[in-house]
Amino acid sequence: MKFPEHKCELTLTHNSHKNYYEPIEEYLTRPQFEDLTTWATDTSKERILKTDEIWELQWYPDTPIGFYLVVGATLEEVLQKANN
Repeated sequence: MKFPEHKCELTLTHNSHKNYYEPIEEYLTRPQFEDLTTWATDTSKERILKTDEIWELQWYPDTPIGFYLVVGATLEEVLQKANN
């Protein structure tokens, strides 16, 4: 498993919406999914809604100020997008 280069924090999350019994449809209305997210593929959001499975990878490449957030339906697609 290869993670993107990062000098600060890297966080991998799977299905955090389930910790709060929050429906995936509601979880995806949070601001980060509209403003800050890079979707792993063009169909990631659709497949997340269909499967109720979500993977999130957030990392800070240089400083604790700027970060990247890649979201997808599978870990494999998230890692592929993050490493491109």
